[in-house]
Amino acid sequence: MLYKINKGGIDSKLDLASSQTHAHGQFGYSSRFAGFLRYSEASKIKCQDISLSDGYVTIFIESSKTKETDQWRECNSVPVARTNKATCPVFMLEKYCRVGDIDLNSDCYLFRPLSSCKRGWKLRKSGGLSYSRAREIVLDMLKTVVQDISCFGLHSLRAGGATEAANAGIPDRLFKRRGRWKSENAKDGYVNDLLQQRLAVSMVLGI
Repeated sequence: MLYKINKGGIDSKLDLASSQTHAHGQFGYSSRFAGFLRYSEASKIKCQDISLSDGYVTIFIESSKTKETDQWRECNSVPVARTNKATCPVFMLEKYCRVGDIDLNSDCYLFRPLSSCKRGWKLRKSGGLSYSRAREIVLDMLKTVVQDISCFGLHSLRAGGATEAANAGIPDRLFKRRGRWKSENAKDGYVNDLLQQRLAVSMVLGI
């Protein structure tokens, strides 16, 4: 799905507002998917909470449900690898910063609404992106690749990333740490197991 959304990249003929919205949609989608981010976490990320390295980016999550009680050290630091694919979240972050003229040393929110200016549009210096606007941007991108958009929301990105990781065999300890879940029940509720894996349970019973 990410490949379909990213197809064509940002058209140089788009106006600044459209380009920024497109770049935000791509990075917002991929970062929430790769980092298992809640909206409440993503909406409070500031530019200075992002640390770019050669092979990855680290996102510091200041607000987390598990911040005070979590058993994992550095639970609120989410590393995301540079994959060198068209859907790479690090590449999308760099593109978002370039198009939006974002300074990662500032204390502004990373995801911000647009305001008009003499040259057209720019990201506001204060205030974050509302839930309704963040949802609108993501769903506008999703509706080009899915048939029934009513089945999706911002939380679908967290659940989708968690499901892909679990079905790929990521160790449970790393899986729980990345998702910042308080309990096993909360963690397991996010995962939709593959049919093949569910069938494998009966296949090993020897009957």
